[in-house]
Amino acid sequence: MRKIFLFLLTSLISFSGYSQEVFQNWEYWNTWTYKPKSDMISKFEEAASKKTKKFNTSNDNLIVTYKIVTGQNNGTYLRIQPFQKSKDYDKDKSKELKYWNDNVSAYVEKSGGQQRWVRMPWGDVNTDGNPKKYITQHSYIIKPGKGRDFRRWLERIGKIMSERRPEMARVVLGIISGGNWQEFVVFNAFNKYEAKLKEFDTSWEEEYNKRFGSNTWDEDRENFQGSIDMLFGHQVQTLELVSSMLPN
Repeated sequence: MRKIFLFLLTSLISFSGYSQEVFQNWEYWNTWTYKPKSDMISKFEEAASKKTKKFNTSNDNLIVTYKIVTGQNNGTYLRIQPFQKSKDYDKDKSKELKYWNDNVSAYVEKSGGQQRWVRMPWGDVNTDGNPKKYITQHSYIIKPGKGRDFRRWLERIGKIMSERRPEMARVVLGIISGGNWQEFVVFNAFNKYEAKLKEFDTSWEEEYNKRFGSNTWDEDRENFQGSIDMLFGHQVQTLELVSSMLPN
């Protein structure tokens, strides 16, 4: 029993060291959710805005806030902190946290803990760094061993999307801490619901098959759908940018 324990401990330490080395150069995003008290929404927005402008204006500590407007989480605020590096988690942020606890937390009814994500570069579409007015958030739980099927469709359809929907931006994130290890989030961002679509000689399906091979549209889409957990695999909600809480 002691030998088995030592083997497992050694394996865990080795994996941890390997993971730290691999993850050093990744870009991380942090997210938090906050549900303000029903009679203190404006006070929450005002206090959180002041905190953001005081602490979260530089690129390495930037925070952008969206409000969920559909589904059971309607009225909850999602705070997004992009562009993080490994070294950013070593910084002392006690003053920032104390300011939040002293000046904002009193207006919060329910909060979710920090979740840490890794940005998937293959998922980027039309990312110009400017926050869009609306986001459609797709949250996925992927079946173990099905990551390639999940990625293949999203990566390929993203290449066509970048050309046919230049007004839309997309970011794909994978959970690294604070959630289900098989969880991914896709943010599709845009400024207007009504879009002026360009005309092309081929449909999306025809262009997909032309680029990636005959019948790949049906095959890749079917494999993508099959990669998603059947029970809790796909949740969708819409968010709106809270402009008054922007850093600048």
